Amino acid sequence: MESWFGHPLAVNPEEYGLLTDLYQLTMSACYTGEAIHTKTASFELFTRKLPAGYGYLIAMGLEQALEYLESICFRPEHILHLQQTGIFSHATDSFWRLLENFLFEGDVWAVPEGTAIFANEPMLRVEAPLWQAQLVETYLLNTLNYQTLIGTKAARLRQAAGPDAKLYEFGTRRAFSPQGSLWAARAAIAGGLDATSNVLAALKLGHKPVGTMAHALVMAISALEGSEDESFAAFHRYFPGAPLLIDTYDTVAAAERLGEQVKAGMALQGVRIDSGNLVADSKAVRSHLPNTPIFASGDLDEYAIEQLRRENACIDGYGLGTKLVTGAPVNGVYKLVDIDSIPVMKESSGKLTYPGRKQIFRRYQDNQIVSDRLA
Repeated sequence: MESWFGHPLAVNPEEYGLLTDLYQLTMSACYTGEAIHTKTASFELFTRKLPAGYGYLIAMGLEQALEYLESICFRPEHILHLQQTGIFSHATDSFWRLLENFLFEGDVWAVPEGTAIFANEPMLRVEAPLWQAQLVETYLLNTLNYQTLIGTKAARLRQAAGPDAKLYEFGTRRAFSPQGSLWAARAAIAGGLDATSNVLAALKLGHKPVGTMAHALVMAISALEGSEDESFAAFHRYFPGAPLLIDTYDTVAAAERLGEQVKAGMALQGVRIDSGNLVADSKAVRSHLPNTPIFASGDLDEYAIEQLRRENACIDGYGLGTKLVTGAPVNGVYKLVDIDSIPVMKESSGKLTYPGRKQIFRRYQDNQIVSDRLA
């Protein structure tokens, strides 16, 4: 049989069954050998503690989790590849038949995407035959952990920036993978951002992509056509609705020259500052462009935005990338809580779990969360 070695490392939904950790498969084979694989098991996905300084998480990733559960399968060639590893030489024939005929038979209980949750509260519960509930752990953690990270960071950025600021997701180049960039854009918009620069994500989500320009265009046209102003004029000629990037050479001088053009009738829709002293520079730019939106970018997070607002920076919107898509990890875990109607718990030091199936009962007062109860 042809080896997979050297094939592109891209995810194909037909390969979802193999997109897992080895021990999910070996444990499932063990359950099958012991003839307990059909026992109904309940696993809950939750985080033991919040990231440092966080007061909540925004649950995200459910749509992709459900798509995975509906699509997961094992093609004959996948089963053959597993057999050829030699790892499963003692697995029973019935295990291979289960993989060959895989169809997820469980139920999923979950909080709606966008819900605020807290430590030890289940984002999602899977109730399924033991071997299936075990097998899906890795992918569920991957999609919910990462998108919850992004959704939470986006909500914190919105909280810091206020309701009126324009917030754009610019993190595709810093996301952990091309697939991750799509999930990041989705979760960021759900968490409170206005739009994304990721063209594929925007179009698939039914949004219009947003963007400005890069220093490369300013430098290229300046070198070939004579000046920074030529680069502004050229880009504005083709994309009159896009903000101009003004910090390539001298931010304030560029704003001053653009201010004269605006007085002469130029319809400038915005400028972006990507470096320097954002407080001082934004105030100077505002003095020359009093009615033009000013956008800021450059490794900004919620703490930087709060500081800019405290210092009365003249900023109307933010481009958010690195610290959005690579934020504080959400260390979600997926733990067995019930098997064949027997509540179970983990007693390890520092990793104690609560036994039994649980859900969140939330109490509100004046549209504010007052308390949660697990029961």
